[in-house]
Amino acid sequence: MTERDESPAPAPAAKSPLGGVIAPVLLVVLGLAGLGLAVRPGAAPELPYATKVTATSAAETQGSQSPPDEVGKIEKLELSVPGSHNPVVQALIAREADGRVVALNWQNNVTEPVLAADLTAAEVEKVTKAIHDHVPADAVVLSWWDLSRKIRLVAQRDAPLDDPLARGLLVPASWGASRSLIESKERAYWGAAVPERDGAVFSRFIDALLLDEEKGAAALAALAPGKTAYVAVHLSDIWKLATERPESLAISSKDFAGSATHGVMRAASQWLRDQKLDAAYAVEPVGNAVRIHYLSNAADGQRLIAKMLPFTSSNPMQLTHLKLVYQHRGFWIYRLDAGQPASG
Repeated sequence: MTERDESPAPAPAAKSPLGGVIAPVLLVVLGLAGLGLAVRPGAAPELPYATKVTATSAAETQGSQSPPDEVGKIEKLELSVPGSHNPVVQALIAREADGRVVALNWQNNVTEPVLAADLTAAEVEKVTKAIHDHVPADAVVLSWWDLSRKIRLVAQRDAPLDDPLARGLLVPASWGASRSLIESKERAYWGAAVPERDGAVFSRFIDALLLDEEKGAAALAALAPGKTAYVAVHLSDIWKLATERPESLAISSKDFAGSATHGVMRAASQWLRDQKLDAAYAVEPVGNAVRIHYLSNAADGQRLIAKMLPFTSSNPMQLTHLKLVYQHRGFWIYRLDAGQPASG
């Protein structure tokens, strides 16, 4: 990368290992690293971070269990910013046979997601094991491209969706000036080896999630004609959708200190009322805080993606065309039946 005399964009605010708590010293260091961004407003933006992929030890690859033998070689991915001794992101990655990169976990060391939401290796192992154990070998699982790769590699099940554009990357607001450059680099990396034709199919998946339940379920079924289909979503998927289709879906979040007690939830509800927000919201524990994900428009609560996630406008247990078969933390997995109401 060509050297320039302006500093990189500021990194998102740092958090402690407990999650949701600012680490003051590191925050100061990262903040100082970005103070020079406005010195040359006419200059082209640069990547605000450097990427490094290195070999990793067996101890670093363990979540709740050792990774399955099918995963093969595992490496460590780190994203670092100048002025910090610690990376802003750490992840373990593997590769499919054709070279597609699979993130086995994702650890953000800052409060905003950087490219992807937090995900532990233990969560991935638990969910992929459940898919392997409970999804028939001849069925297909429809999911966002990053989860599809985990399902193919770890769960050894057919998850056909993928995306050469690696859509849904979450770029922190503080790096907005470099968004185009970041997306260009990361899409080339994560989208490598994916056939171009897969992009059109993945667009249909995105479209389906933005429809109402009946039309969306039918559109999903059309992606797996003649096969038993399951649909797996994660809470972060609604943010990915909003990133890709901002004209169709808008979502925001706010953190409240403390665990998900009645007192904290009352404070969150009161804040929403004070802001005159009557749209649906979902609650997520994040370390020693509670994050409220709230939709900007009440009508968005009727979209399929909101119905499949624990928003206040929905009940995932009572969907008509999707039967909930498994849930763990932010993951929700359904059996799809677009032809008739799902039954037990």
